Amino acid sequence: MKNILCLGIFFFLLTAGIISCKKDDDTVTSDKVTLLSFGPSGSKPGDKIRFIGNNLNKVTAIELKGAVVAAAAFNEQAADHITLTVPQETEKGTVTLKAPEGDIISKTVLNLNVPVTVTTVPATAVAGQNITIKGTFVNWITRITFGNDAIVTEFVSKSVTELVVKVPVTATTGTLIFHADGTEPVDIESDEVLEIK
Repeated sequence: MKNILCLGIFFFLLTAGIISCKKDDDTVTSDKVTLLSFGPSGSKPGDKIRFIGNNLNKVTAIELKGAVVAAAAFNEQAADHITLTVPQETEKGTVTLKAPEGDIISKTVLNLNVPVTVTTVPATAVAGQNITIKGTFVNWITRITFGNDAIVTEFVSKSVTELVVKVPVTATTGTLIFHADGTEPVDIESDEVLEIK
């Protein structure tokens, strides 16, 4: 009976040792770049944001919608974090970390709190032709409503200070309403009436 008990204890300890060694093998750390989170939410262009993850010291650039920040321009870069200043040209969208093993694309969208202003709208326009609207952060405008509720959601070109848009053929004389995206979306109505000829 004593031999059976000793044999049982021996097999128990042997099994426990094998299981504990197996667990150690499973916890081998990966050398792949991983993105866990970024923020803070509600940041503005020009603010610093932080990316948290693993092996971030291997990242060669971070691609934001509308802008790319090379590793040389990061404020800080370490294995567990990267800090960078948000470029003025940045728009709402996913972020892509460029790494030797390939691109790492965020599951969440980078959204900013952007102070959009419209400073210049032409006095007259011809339906079907392009007009230029000027302001600050007008690249965050996602929709323009012309007179007669003619809506435009696609633009000829966008930059931080200029927006070129084709006037809808159904548009009539009236003020323009600009819908700007961001963490606090806003509608901005033009001060002046756009006369459609």
